[in-house]
Parts: sequence; structure tokens; C-alpha cells
Amino acid sequence: MTVHVLPIWVKNPYNCPEVNTTLSSGMYRELSPFILGPIDTYLPGVQSQTFENLWQFSKVYFEYLYDGAIFWSWFAWRDAGWADKRAHRYPMGKGRKPVFSYWDGERLGYIEARKRIYAPIYARHVKMTDSYAQLAGLYSEGGEITLKDYDAYDHITMGMSLVNVINNPNRKMGHAFVLAMLLEDVLEGCLKQ
Repeated sequence: MTVHVLPIWVKNPYNCPEVNTTLSSGMYRELSPFILGPIDTYLPGVQSQTFENLWQFSKVYFEYLYDGAIFWSWFAWRDAGWADKRAHRYPMGKGRKPVFSYWDGERLGYIEARKRIYAPIYARHVKMTDSYAQLAGLYSEGGEITLKDYDAYDHITMGMSLVNVINNPNRKMGHAFVLAMLLEDVLEGCLKQ
């Protein structure tokens, strides 16, 4: 059983069903981080309205730091982002790199944030959607599927496992890879390695 992950703009070379996992994709739209929500945070009673905002507004940027300490204004910015129903992919502008992600009192590097925030929280919530149930059904029927996403690449033709994908600091890892980990039942192993 195989899950292929491809960029949205690449023609599917595989002879299997294809699912667009992004915002514009009808019955599968709940798979999109822009739609998925609300999402529980580590703060009691506080939710992010979308998964995308949970992820993006957990990132801390240079201008919110002074002598290593996080300014109070970052917490206000984060809280406003989590409360916003409109998803923001680049809340600080495209191409900006955070210094770290902040989660439950911890500062997490890029890969650690994927493993502690992005992959497990997205997986936990997406599994509760009708869209995921339909996707899992389609996959189990044929045993092979292609998932399309913006932050994607054909890891299989590159000789990469999903463990390699989650641990690769040089490539983005979109939600379609987390879906692949769920469908192939390797998420827990990917998070631990």
C-alpha cells in the first residue's frame, strides 16, 4: 500500500486516485489546515479557530525577542491570531523565518516543532473529520493514492521515507505528508525517530 505526495501543480504520473488536500477541494476541504478547527491549545479553555493559525502563531520572530526573552506583545499577537477565523499562512510576510516555536513553555526548533505541534495535533483533529473518513476509505479500497498539497514533493522517487521527510530541515512538510503517515500507519514511529 502506497501513498504518493505531490505538489499541487505537478501532473500525477501514478495510476491511482488523486486527492487535492487543499482549501479548494470540495468534499476533502476539511483536510485543509485553513479549514480544520477549532483546535485546542495547551492553554485551558483556549482554542485556535484554525489549525493553520495554531501553527503559524506558535512561531516566535526576532522582533518579539529582547535579550532572549519573549516580549509580552508576542503573546497578544499569538492570542489574536488564534482567535481569528481567517487563516494566515504568512502572518509576518512570505519568506520570514521564525527563531523558534513556543509551545507550553518550551522553545522548539524547526524539526522538534513538527514533531510536537504540527504532525500530532493536525493528525488528532483531522482524524475526526468526514473528509478523513472518506480519504481513508478511498485508500483502503485501492491500496494506492496520490495526495496533492502546496508544501509537497515526491519523496518516494527521491528515495526518502516519511521518517526522512519529517526530519528534513531543508524541505517544507505540508499536511499531506501527515495524512500519508496516518494512512500508512507510521505516524507514531515518525514522531519518535
